[in-house]
Amino acid sequence: MERSREFRDELRRELPVWESEGILTPGAARALSVRYEIEDAGGAAVARDRTGPLAAAAGIGVACTLGAALLGMRDGVLLPLVALAAAFAAAPLVARGDAFAPAAAALRAVGRALFYLTAWALSFVALADAVRFRVGLLSPGLLAAVPPFLLAGYAAIAGLRRTDVDAHARGEAMLLVATVIAFAAGLSLDTGNGAALVANMALAFLALGRVVRGLSWLARGPFWEGLVVAALLASSRLFDLPLPPWARPAGLAVLAAAVLLAGLAFERRRARAAGAAGVPAA
Repeated sequence: MERSREFRDELRRELPVWESEGILTPGAARALSVRYEIEDAGGAAVARDRTGPLAAAAGIGVACTLGAALLGMRDGVLLPLVALAAAFAAAPLVARGDAFAPAAAALRAVGRALFYLTAWALSFVALADAVRFRVGLLSPGLLAAVPPFLLAGYAAIAGLRRTDVDAHARGEAMLLVATVIAFAAGLSLDTGNGAALVANMALAFLALGRVVRGLSWLARGPFWEGLVVAALLASSRLFDLPLPPWARPAGLAVLAAAVLLAGLAFERRRARAAGAAGVPAA
């Protein structure tokens, strides 16, 4: 009986993660909840309904932070968004209770998407140079980034002590928190090269982590997310290199073919695994 209770507790924590990663469809997650008496249909619906307001609040926070930064100076204008992305991504590390697990997973996805956008913008040297710090510690961007960074740091430290947190979510949050510090250091240099290097490395590591997650779980969502981010990063760097006119289209064509081949290989592997398990591939 105790083992059954432990199993249900673990399944209760993992179902929202599996659903957000695309490993399970919402219908399959709901069926498992009912099958193992985790929550009845009504209770599950109530828990999911809380995701919408919190995700909307996250979107409002992004808009307010961006607006406040744009109304000030351009110094470090993107750093508060990176810090806010780290705070959102760290939500699963501090969320407690089954009702807030789907909301925390949604905030993590919002944070990851926000980080992709801001880090991709900073991966261009010219743009990173335009928004670097010019007034030192009094930079509006640096000051605006402090509150969300403190929240993200607190969540990362709190998550280290929890054994019921997904290891991939913990590592992802810690990477984003460390990247905020690296961006602050890079934006304080005399050129934008340092910040651009940090952005490229962070995006590459995050994309690789999503691809590995997709391969290990045979989940479409993380795999394709990481593959698309990696392809966008590589294609962007083609336009930074001093190449002949014909080289960029050729490079883009090779990159598109590589993405297509990798996607087909993944889908075949996933279909074989589903066939071996005797279930249809979703």
